[in-house]
Amino acid sequence: MIEHQDLKEVDISIYQIAKKGNWCSGDAFYTVRTDNYVLCAVADGLGSGEEAMDASEAAMSVIKRDHDLDTETLMEKCNQVLWGTRGVVITILKLDFQSGIIEYTNIGNITCTFYEPSGEMYRPVPTRGYLSGKKNKFKTQRIPYEKDTIFIIYSDGLIFDPVYHSIFSKNEVPRRMIGQVVDLMKDSNDDTTILVGKVNR
Repeated sequence: MIEHQDLKEVDISIYQIAKKGNWCSGDAFYTVRTDNYVLCAVADGLGSGEEAMDASEAAMSVIKRDHDLDTETLMEKCNQVLWGTRGVVITILKLDFQSGIIEYTNIGNITCTFYEPSGEMYRPVPTRGYLSGKKNKFKTQRIPYEKDTIFIIYSDGLIFDPVYHSIFSKNEVPRRMIGQVVDLMKDSNDDTTILVGKVNR
């Protein structure tokens, strides 16, 4: 499944597929635009199947309800509802229009990479671990962005080949970039979610 979203300030394309043999994906994503920000979140429930789906959807339900909060507080609230579940790894991005800053909070192996219009690439350092209700410390990074900044967030179902880096150009749009990645990607025995965004203004 590929979904395209025009959120005015940001164009987003998302690809998601379940692990072979499963009827559901243990990954979940959520995007929202308000007058002040765009938020994107990708979660991967540990393992696969229904229990993984239940965990990732529990995290997304918190973010859908409380997305006006800062990303660190959202992480804490997600953690609270995940007690007794498989747990999740998760990345949350929040692009603030007025400050021109992206808040990035992560735990676990949901990878995020930024491509600046200059061609420079930046990959925030992820935090080890996962959310399952146990006490955690979260670190938020604040990253400046500008028009034509591109970002990709993906679960570990995508085996990222360095050749993909050349796809992420300020001259391309997310639907074409994600299409090229999907055409080139190798089969993975895991749920896979890929979210590509590009800042328009």
